[in-house]
Amino acid sequence: MKFILLVSSLIAVCAASSLEILSAPGSVKFPDAGATLKTTQVSTLNENILGLSARNVDGFPVSVDLFSRPRALAVFTVVGEDELSFDGQRYTTKSDGIETVGFEQTMALLFGEGRESVQVSAGEITGSQLALAAKQESVDSSVISTKSATLVKELQAVYQLAAAINAAGAQSDNNADVFSVQITGLVGITDAAEKEEAVTDVKVAIKTLTTAINNAYGGEAVVELLTFDAETGVKTENQTHNIQKREVTYKDSVQAARKGFQVTVPVSSDYPAIFAIFLGLVIILVVALIYIVVGMASIDPEKDSIIYRMTTTRMKKD
Repeated sequence: MKFILLVSSLIAVCAASSLEILSAPGSVKFPDAGATLKTTQVSTLNENILGLSARNVDGFPVSVDLFSRPRALAVFTVVGEDELSFDGQRYTTKSDGIETVGFEQTMALLFGEGRESVQVSAGEITGSQLALAAKQESVDSSVISTKSATLVKELQAVYQLAAAINAAGAQSDNNADVFSVQITGLVGITDAAEKEEAVTDVKVAIKTLTTAINNAYGGEAVVELLTFDAETGVKTENQTHNIQKREVTYKDSVQAARKGFQVTVPVSSDYPAIFAIFLGLVIILVVALIYIVVGMASIDPEKDSIIYRMTTTRMKKD
């Protein structure tokens, strides 16, 4: 999901944001609509949903069937509108950037290179073999009404990907595929009528791709929509956005303690499970050893016992 790094500068000037679950299998249970989370926790949430990590998001509990994980994950990121009003579960988020470091590497390590991984950004399609097939698809641009050249290019790429998924047919493997779509063409559209027309085009394109993904994976896919409402400071479509490095602020005592002890990287999220396994194994072996020693020490060394047979120097006589 490297594409999300390209919109990090836009997110810095976004006032409102939301997460909406457009589609999810029955094995995934999301919390009530009142729950909130930070945008930096979306990556952790997706890792937990796909089984890449056992770490949960604080305040946003998600229940996933261990033996029925989703077979695909699609994440739409739309900048320029804080709500697109689909029929899915919608949650308010706090915009503090997006962290995806290591997500794609972990996916490749666990599921191999045979899976599909497609990124759509700035109207360009990159990724696995499916991305190459999507580039060859031709779509009818007449279904797009907006006049924004940037948005038209982005939506054409979305329709190309949907057409490639439909052409590939049902997916029968168990590899977890990931689709990432970034749409920023809404930024800079100030006219109310043009904005409404553009939002309608975006919603239709998202619905088309969502339907294609659900059909290909038999409804076993999680489709998420992240929306960000850009502030007035973003004016034109071709505006250059600069990413500025900011000093890390230690917001709580735990982070301050890490800084004091020069521990910049926290322990692995699997550490508690590993510690419990080793501790339990050691306790079981120690108890077993004590039980064996006490049992052998309690044996009466009579002539019919194993202690007598192992220690006597004379053969037993009748």
